[in-house]
Amino acid sequence: MERYRKTKIIAEVAQGFEGNPYLANLLAKAAVASGANAAKFQLVFADELCVKTYPYFDFFKSLEMPIKVWQGISSYIKTNKCELYFDIYGPKSLSWAKKLNADGVKISTTDFNNSWLIDNAVKTFSNVLISIGGVEPEEMNSLWDKLGDYTNKVTFMHGFQAEPTLVKDNHLLRLNTLKKKYSGIKLGFMDHSLGSDELSLYLPILSLGFGLECIEKHISLDQLLEVEDYISALSPSKFKKMVQLIRKLESGIGSDDIRPTKKELEYKLKSGKVVVAAKNLKKYTRVTDKDLLLKRVTTKPEPKYLRKFDQLVNKELLCDIMKDEPFTMSSIR
Repeated sequence: MERYRKTKIIAEVAQGFEGNPYLANLLAKAAVASGANAAKFQLVFADELCVKTYPYFDFFKSLEMPIKVWQGISSYIKTNKCELYFDIYGPKSLSWAKKLNADGVKISTTDFNNSWLIDNAVKTFSNVLISIGGVEPEEMNSLWDKLGDYTNKVTFMHGFQAEPTLVKDNHLLRLNTLKKKYSGIKLGFMDHSLGSDELSLYLPILSLGFGLECIEKHISLDQLLEVEDYISALSPSKFKKMVQLIRKLESGIGSDDIRPTKKELEYKLKSGKVVVAAKNLKKYTRVTDKDLLLKRVTTKPEPKYLRKFDQLVNKELLCDIMKDEPFTMSSIR
């Protein structure tokens, strides 16, 4: 039996700090103020991502910040009871994430086949997010088998970034397929829909019904600033609204136990029909289904009233029963 549990909401800063410590600190504050459970930054070192001749090497280099800056951000986030996650890309970012007391790390789809990085991440951290956007089923099968007992540390993140990703391209039903195929799998959703579109508030809510561990959504100070990763990002106020909507609605997921709850049973009893006589019936009459009807008799039907025809059909009456009078077990033999 699976029960509702609070979904972790991750405010994805990504590269939105643009290598600027002041901007990075503002975004950390925005993530905390929004009510997110965690803030996530890309911990970038250019030489871990690409070769020097790569067209964006200098841009990635500009995203690097001193460890003291990150230590300040880590301290602020932890002091405010928020979790800290980093995207990592190699040995150096893995090592720094550990030094910065990160609660977890994320590995992108581009490193899905980086067995060294995944192996060391799951051995170092209790929470590892692995993106699966664009991953072939055969690749997923292979990694699942390799993880073995470490699968309980991993949350596989569904979604991809198309700057922005159209709502129709999210294919949330794949989450059900993954749950059926991999017993005990933990899943999350990365929403990269257009941040300026109202639907970007509601797509994460739609994903809740699939029993997710976490939801990740970009956060930016303002769409008008057009800083890195702004296209899929929500402003702090809209991000806070999304968090509030999720918290109000997610309890509706409830449990997958099909047995009715106490409240459901009370409702059924209160509004339920009981078996009554379709006409006046004499003592010793052998009851047939034509003698019976289901009707409401009171807003608080007594438990002794019978509710099923098969409890009465072919039974002999022990007393006279008037039309619309409810039956009890003492009425028959």
